[in-house]
Amino acid sequence: MSEPPDGLDLSLNEVETLAQKAARGAGLPWGVAEDTGRAAAWVARRVGPWAGQLLALLEAPPPQDESPLLLAGALADQSVSRHLARVALPLWALPGLLTTLSRPLALRLDGTAAEIHCNPGEAASASVPAEALAALTAASLALVFSDVALPALPYRLEARCRRSLVPGAAWRRLEALALRTYVPASDHSRRTGAGAGLLDDE
Repeated sequence: MSEPPDGLDLSLNEVETLAQKAARGAGLPWGVAEDTGRAAAWVARRVGPWAGQLLALLEAPPPQDESPLLLAGALADQSVSRHLARVALPLWALPGLLTTLSRPLALRLDGTAAEIHCNPGEAASASVPAEALAALTAASLALVFSDVALPALPYRLEARCRRSLVPGAAWRRLEALALRTYVPASDHSRRTGAGAGLLDDE
């Protein structure tokens, strides 16, 4: 596939697929890669630009305990509130947390004016616009679980974009990562049925 000079116009399903393959090509486990695809589509749907931030997380990944792509699994136990000293691109932690959320959660980004309230089954809301959250390159996070529903904050993190324009350079870098997931052609792969196998009817 070739992209137009100003980039590639993708549906959100295509965003998810490309991000998932790129994450897998970067070496993340399949389950985390699938979560990454969904997170990319979530960010694209609510903020818009996503490809550059995902590339930053995949090409020069932060330490494991600072990666927002790995937080959902690590925080599956929602019985204990906790503090995380540093998380890179903290907005990217939110989609995974929301998929596992069973209790109201207040997410405070220490050192900033940002706070996010999440109630199960509802759109999250924030004290600052989504663009301000996306601009945070790192922050320490305080996660406080509640037994009662939290009030909505001024900015609801609701879907507002239906497609995503990915700059050509970013698309090529994501495609290069995705290509690592493809099995190179070989005599063995042809004999065992990959592609057209050893038959050519033309």
